Amino acid sequence: MTSRTTPRSDKRIDRLSRRTRRVLAVATMVGLPGMFAWSTFWMGTTAPTVVWGPISFVLIGATIVGSFVLYRYIRGRADMPGAHLDEREQQLRDRAWILSYQVLSAVVLAVVIFLGIDVFVFGRQVVVDAGLVNALVLSTAVLLPVLPAAALAWIEPDVPADF
Repeated sequence: MTSRTTPRSDKRIDRLSRRTRRVLAVATMVGLPGMFAWSTFWMGTTAPTVVWGPISFVLIGATIVGSFVLYRYIRGRADMPGAHLDEREQQLRDRAWILSYQVLSAVVLAVVIFLGIDVFVFGRQVVVDAGLVNALVLSTAVLLPVLPAAALAWIEPDVPADF
């Protein structure tokens, strides 16, 4: 009788296809902001919460479950000291961190450009209320730590079939 060094569930997580990991990364990164956008839209209507509530929970669940699975997938491979990583894993980790900074920079730049056009071209005022601040703080606090994990899951190649 042989014993396993890793649990069966870890092997399944380690063997997720690149396509599955990419779908998971996108769902994780879009779930929470999508929930805030969805709730904001439906709260302005007369629709009962039984209609829009379950979809909000599904979107939050996508972020929670996706974060858990992504962190289980990368377990220790995105850490910055990385003394236990081989050269290939260090290069992938470095590329993931660079990609996450690029994504973050692109999002910040897009928001600044959008707000600049809104204010300077259309002459509108930007109103920051408690709901918007809540959405920004929660999304930033949850998604910033997940971004390197999502980037690593996005760029990591598939495991060879004979491994």
